[in-house]
Amino acid sequence: MAQAFVANRTTPVLNLIQIWVLCGMVWAIPPSAHAEEVNEEQQVNVYGQINRAMLLFDDGAERDVYPFVDNSKSVSRLGVTYDAPLRNGWQFQARGEVGLVWGETNAINQVDGFSGSFGNASEPLRKLEVSFSHPERGVFFLGQGAMASDGVTGQDLSLTNVVAGAAVKDVAGGFHFRRTDGTLTNFSILNRFRTFGSSRRLRLRYDSPIRNNLSFSIAAGREVLDDRDGRYYADAAVRYDGQQGDWRYRGAAAIRWAGGYDNTQFRQKQLSFIASGSILHKPSRYNLTLAYGTEQNAGYYAYAKFGRRWYKFLPYGWTAVSLDYYYYEDPRHNNQIGNSIGLAAVQQFKKKKFEIYATIRNYDYDDDTADYLDSYAVMTGIRWRF
Repeated sequence: MAQAFVANRTTPVLNLIQIWVLCGMVWAIPPSAHAEEVNEEQQVNVYGQINRAMLLFDDGAERDVYPFVDNSKSVSRLGVTYDAPLRNGWQFQARGEVGLVWGETNAINQVDGFSGSFGNASEPLRKLEVSFSHPERGVFFLGQGAMASDGVTGQDLSLTNVVAGAAVKDVAGGFHFRRTDGTLTNFSILNRFRTFGSSRRLRLRYDSPIRNNLSFSIAAGREVLDDRDGRYYADAAVRYDGQQGDWRYRGAAAIRWAGGYDNTQFRQKQLSFIASGSILHKPSRYNLTLAYGTEQNAGYYAYAKFGRRWYKFLPYGWTAVSLDYYYYEDPRHNNQIGNSIGLAAVQQFKKKKFEIYATIRNYDYDDDTADYLDSYAVMTGIRWRF
């Protein structure tokens, strides 16, 4: 038992050391070893955001308020970048980024409250990578960072995506559903309201240059920070961002493959497809966002959001509101069905680089094994970027 405990605790540490060594070997090479001397100035930049909120959650039988939570839709973070120009138009960048997460909405729940929510935070280390970019040849990434399909499900022009998007689970993902007999389930909103999106891995990635508003990405890597997932991942994505006349368009689609062993068992290979798109009518500022995803040996989801934005409705910046609907179905696993409706509002303060937001969202879940109570969440918060 003791040996197993030590092994489980030390494995993530060893994985972190491997990432540091891998990126550090590249980072440690001076620019002069990469290329000839250049006169342009090297830069170090610090960036980040604080995104804290107050959450009320009602599981149908009990209601409680959780102050000062971290919004999983866009977690608090701190990062640093180092940029150095190379010859022939190439640019070198090294990036490190960590999540400043405690009380994350995808981790807290009715049973544990905030207990252990820092240790259970989904992304304490977000990025530790190096990249080489060129305007005509694209960008090459190496290290812990975003896979090619990361962000594909969140193509959104509504300005409410800080709190409302296809990942409807993020408002209260850690909370458990309650059966009609009053008992709590052993699964949470996070487990049932899925988007099949990718995340950050130790990977190699390539992004093409943007041509005619289109770009392509491809990546391959492995999960090394979570002992419960040792699979290999590969994905490819296409993105579009453009406008024509009175209309603005943004969209993306991706395929993802995952398979291999984790630390306990062989996991069946899975192929996923995800896509999202958003349209903005610039004169009226009405917008529509759609998303869809499906996964082999699982189910599918569909998402739609209708919104409106105003500039200086209040004399501080953009104001936006939206109404959305999410549907999930998995007939292969006890006929799981999930529905969610959400209303969101955001006020930006452009000069101060922060925004305030509020949302109310319900979660309706059903399957063949039991009957469940509907739940809902109300959250209001502030995101400050620097």
